[in-house]
Amino acid sequence: MNEKKISMLCEAIDKSVRNDCIEDISVSFSGGIDSTLVALLAKKYKNVELIAVGVKNSHDLKAAKSASRIINLKVKVKEVSPDEFISEGLILQKKLSLSQFEVGFMLPFWIAAKNATNPILMCGQGADELFGGYARFRELNKKINLKKEVSDLLEIIPKRETKIAEIFGLKLSCPYLSTNVIEAANAFSQEEHIGEIGKEQLRNAAIKLGLNEELALRKKKAAQYGSGSQKILKDAMKYEVNFNLNFESKAVAESIKKATDPENEGWVESSIDNHILKASVKARTMGSLREAAEDFMACVSVAENILKK
Repeated sequence: MNEKKISMLCEAIDKSVRNDCIEDISVSFSGGIDSTLVALLAKKYKNVELIAVGVKNSHDLKAAKSASRIINLKVKVKEVSPDEFISEGLILQKKLSLSQFEVGFMLPFWIAAKNATNPILMCGQGADELFGGYARFRELNKKINLKKEVSDLLEIIPKRETKIAEIFGLKLSCPYLSTNVIEAANAFSQEEHIGEIGKEQLRNAAIKLGLNEELALRKKKAAQYGSGSQKILKDAMKYEVNFNLNFESKAVAESIKKATDPENEGWVESSIDNHILKASVKARTMGSLREAAEDFMACVSVAENILKK
């Protein structure tokens, strides 16, 4: 039964890529399974340009170079200096009004779009949500709803990735978020997708589609860490505000911290002192500090309300 479902998933992914290959393709490429698989499939139908973004010697640049060799495609390496990451981050934040956290992980995509020479920009967005790739999905007793993760992302993509592509005159392609791929993925349970290392069924499908097993099983850092953008932006933080949030018990404080950490990672440093959640929010400007602090408190409020239900 699983073999049939894997075959259907393979067909859906290949068809989704093929349908978007109406012109030559540029791929926002990190060397992980998500972008490598769509690049491998796209090259069957059109000319493909791979664009890798990161600081010198970053994880993503090394991964992209090795993956491109294995799938026999050239990669355009965009090595970004710390100053360029910061300046591009300011432009991105201004253009799209993103939160600091979003700027961190969207910067490599923004720079890839800026350097693309083909009319269609293809990416691996949606794979982590659809196939259960994030580490937080593998946390013990964590309540997971992959369908909601995908639904939420589908609402965000037009406001973020699509707009970035349009700014640079490109058409966005997100093969993993096509209706056919989502339906094929939903034939599996959440547990089957998440497994021990995440994206188990996507990895199985990738091998069946001809992706090298080493690449199909490769673990990769999130874009903001693999490219080095998060560290650079974090090091540039000049302003700081501290919170001491008093909760009814240490257990509640710990639950709030655990719930908010993934949303604020890189911008907020938090710790627990008995029943008090101590948090330090940092930003580059006073305006962005205010926004970051508001975002953090909104996350705390949502988490607290969920705990009360």
